[in-house]
Amino acid sequence: MSLNPHARRAIAWTAALAALAAVFGLYTHPQVAVLLAEQIWACFGG
Repeated sequence: MSLNPHARRAIAWTAALAALAAVFGLYTHPQVAVLLAEQIWACFGG
């Protein structure tokens, strides 16, 4: 079953918006942002 280009574009936009909403949701919890910053600092900060 092949989707037409309009349907593929709609699915892609929906997936992108869902991913952005999930990331925004995570950043509303301060402990997640701090944990992520600490992990990045451990990898690259020294």
